[in-house]
Amino acid sequence: MADGARADVFEELLSRGDLPNISKFIIDKGTFTKAVSVFPSTTGPAYAPFLLGQFPGRCNLPGIRWFDRELYAKRIFSLYRFRSYVGLESLLMNYDISKDSKTLFEIFPSTLNIMNELSRGAALKSYRTRFLRVYHKIKGHFNNRWDEVDIASRDVLLDSLKDNPQFAYIAFLGIDTYSHLNHPFHQSVIESYFRIDESVGILAKTLQDMGRLDETLLIITSDHGLTPTHSHFDSVSFMNRLGFKTFHYPKIFKYYRGADAANMISGNAMTHLYVKSPQGWEKKNTFDELTGFVDSLIERQEVDIVAGLDEKGRVKIKSERGGASAWLDKEGFLRYERFNCDPFGYNGIPSRMDKEEALKYSFNTNYPDALLQIIQLLESPRSGDLVVSAKQGFDLRAKYENPEHCSSHGALFREQILVPLGINIKIKKEFVRTVDLYPTILHLLGKPIPNGADGVSLVG
Repeated sequence: MADGARADVFEELLSRGDLPNISKFIIDKGTFTKAVSVFPSTTGPAYAPFLLGQFPGRCNLPGIRWFDRELYAKRIFSLYRFRSYVGLESLLMNYDISKDSKTLFEIFPSTLNIMNELSRGAALKSYRTRFLRVYHKIKGHFNNRWDEVDIASRDVLLDSLKDNPQFAYIAFLGIDTYSHLNHPFHQSVIESYFRIDESVGILAKTLQDMGRLDETLLIITSDHGLTPTHSHFDSVSFMNRLGFKTFHYPKIFKYYRGADAANMISGNAMTHLYVKSPQGWEKKNTFDELTGFVDSLIERQEVDIVAGLDEKGRVKIKSERGGASAWLDKEGFLRYERFNCDPFGYNGIPSRMDKEEALKYSFNTNYPDALLQIIQLLESPRSGDLVVSAKQGFDLRAKYENPEHCSSHGALFREQILVPLGINIKIKKEFVRTVDLYPTILHLLGKPIPNGADGVSLVG
């Protein structure tokens, strides 16, 4: 998991010959392609497709921050009223995700997990960085030496090979963190790509010496890309100026009980917005009931897409380009109805498609797979009344970032949601989602694919 790796940067480095080990041991033996991640394209929720085989909305992990409106109304004290996985609450992620599907750590008896918080089913001896992760993240935060964190991850991986894990998930964090601190094309970021390539070379040589290289499935991919941020939009203060008393992190005690709205930002480029209805917090507002609020958001230069559900449970989408509805019909086909101009600028996309057609027709646009991604996210009971995706160059969080983030992710547009995918087998599918890797791994390793998986095998 090259966390934060952009598809275009990865592809350029490959073409220049700057990733020789990834080329030799993965791409030359198999495939390099681009894949669509998920909405929100943020660490944690965007790991769910790989490890659970589900979109984040369908395993009830709608963002790195979320708000449970019903529990907020019913309970004064509860660990599950709201959440931010930035900090100690990340330890609760495994308890928050839906129990309907199994993680790969629960399927394979012998596993290894490194620097990844979505780890349900990983035994204590398998999660070698369970406690070191906290130490390394704190250390990296203060000294900015994320190269040392990635090297430590590599050392743990190599040391663990003697235990012959059947499945290993290793998150390298340098690309993401250096991109936030600088920008996605900064030299420290590019060196993080090189460091991963070096690690792949050492890993492959070690497996070769053990006689295991040819029988090992190797995959390198990412959860999201990042884009440079030139302007921060204080969306919380914006809501308060409209008259809301807005619950938000980190000031969770200011309106611990008396909030009438909540703003839960993920990756800084998307957010869930919740508004207390006249009937109380238990009732979710429809998109049309919040028309005035939606229009106020769309008028902001920083806001790109706003979406919510109508009274029929269908998704309504609005941008400065136009408006539309999208939903899955009873046969599972995706329906798309424009009200005027297309909010995504899609040209000629059909009004009725199966899910693979929806991916194909949108893959090479500025918003690949956006329709299905919004639909899946709003299926989560924890999702906002509205979800907001920022324009490129902007984010939705102006305060409480220390150090300041110079790049953002989480949004729907191409540069943030498209990721690289290298795998050391030939794949048959032309248009790929990251959620396809879960059934692919199970297929190739001879395991049954559970019902309810959102992806399809790339080799089936």
